[in-house]
Amino acid sequence: MAVRSERTEETRMRIERAALKHFVEQGIAETSIREIAETAGISLGAMYNHFESKEELAWQLFINGWNEIGQELRRRANAEAKLPGKMRAMIEYVFLRYDEDWILTTYIFASRHHHLKRVAPSRGNPYTIFRLVIGEAMRAGEIPPGDLDLKTALIAGGIIQTIDSRVLARLKGPLAQSAPAAAELCVRMLGGG
Repeated sequence: MAVRSERTEETRMRIERAALKHFVEQGIAETSIREIAETAGISLGAMYNHFESKEELAWQLFINGWNEIGQELRRRANAEAKLPGKMRAMIEYVFLRYDEDWILTTYIFASRHHHLKRVAPSRGNPYTIFRLVIGEAMRAGEIPPGDLDLKTALIAGGIIQTIDSRVLARLKGPLAQSAPAAAELCVRMLGGG
C-alpha cells in the first residue's frame, strides 16, 4: 500500500512540475491539459485521476504556494521585535524561496491576478502579513502614520517588481543577496530609520 501511495504522490508531483513549466512559459489559458500530461509522462486518464481540470490544477498550485508563503512570512515576522528585522526576515524568505524554486515562486506571483478574487483576506495571506507588520509599526511609532493600504501596496509592489527584475535577468545572482538592501529601502520608504 505504501508503494502505491508513493507512486501516486510522485505522479502528482510530476503533474504539478509539468504544469508549472507550461503555465510560466505559456500562461494558464494557453496551456492544454494534454501538454501537461505529455510533459509529465502520463495519460490523460491518469491526469484526471489527480485533478478534475486544468483550472483546478492551476488553483491548487497557486493557493498551496500562496498559503505556504503567508504562513512562513507570519512565522518570520513574529520572530523579530522591530520593523527592520521583520522586514528583512520576510523579504529574505520571499527572495530565498525564489532562489530555491524560481518556477513555483514566479507562477505564484505572476498568476496572482488570475486567482486573487478567490483568496480570502486571511491572516495567512502574504499581503495581509505585510499589512499587519506595517500596521503594527505605525501603532508602535516606528514609522509615521499614513494610509496603511497604500504603504502595503508600495512594499508588496516593490518586492514583486524585484522578483520580476530577476526573472527578466535585470538583477543577477541569487535574489536572497539583495534582501538586506531591499529591506532597508522598504523601511526607509515607510519612513523608518
